[in-house]
Amino acid sequence: MYHNYSYNLYNDGMPLGFDAALTSNIAAQERFSNLSDKERAELIARAHGLKSSGEMRTFVEKFGAGALE
Repeated sequence: MYHNYSYNLYNDGMPLGFDAALTSNIAAQERFSNLSDKERAELIARAHGLKSSGEMRTFVEKFGAGALE
């Protein structure tokens, strides 16, 4: 099943699956909670372009490891 994650949004503007991926990754949760509002908005904007749950998981894993470019 194909989902375009950039169009399936919660009311808070977070892409569908982003919060679930964060919930399953403690390191990513901690990093996200330490971001400024601007940095959070930038990260969420990047997540809007992801098109699958696999891409979302990989994105959050890289973020949690400090490996996002």
